[in-house]
Amino acid sequence: MTSAPPLVRAHRILAAGLAVFILGHLATHLTAVMGPQAHVAVLKETQGLYRNPVVEPVLIAALLVQIVIGARLLARRWGQSEKGFWGWAQLLSGGYLIAFILLHSSAALMTRHVFGMDTDFYWAAATVNLAPFKYGFLPYYALGVMSVFTHLAAAVRFGWGERAGWAPPALIALGAAVAAVILASFGGFLYPIDLPPANAAYFEKFGF
Repeated sequence: MTSAPPLVRAHRILAAGLAVFILGHLATHLTAVMGPQAHVAVLKETQGLYRNPVVEPVLIAALLVQIVIGARLLARRWGQSEKGFWGWAQLLSGGYLIAFILLHSSAALMTRHVFGMDTDFYWAAATVNLAPFKYGFLPYYALGVMSVFTHLAAAVRFGWGERAGWAPPALIALGAAVAAVILASFGGFLYPIDLPPANAAYFEKFGF
């Protein structure tokens, strides 16, 4: 059996490490089903693990390197004549993840370091509760979560082949369920959300 090319190996190694952060981040957001205060409490605990002068720069660097490598691999996949369902799933989910990580990470860093606002439950909730933001951010976040699980599903399918069985489709279904629970919680579908005045004022900066 031939070994994977260096770029693919690097992508896999980085993906394994980043998956711990990303899946942990999504698990933290799932706690919002118990209410804003529960989410805020869990988020503060988890943020302490990566929002520090040692881990955060390494995490940001890893994300940037993974984006560059992913873009190279995406270009290669695009050039293949026969992609098939899982080829397209890998390509589209990877492309969306590149865009999502760049936009979401830069927005979070700008909110914290430029505007001085914490990126807590209410920061995210404002985007999916206030019009007209919610009409764009609801599908934006849903596709972000779905892309994580779809990209993982494609990796399992290509890694295990037919032996993967129903695991890849099950991962996509799990992604849809996770996205639905998170957005139902943040979007005010499970309980009323009263946005703090500071969060409403933050969005007034953009003319709304």
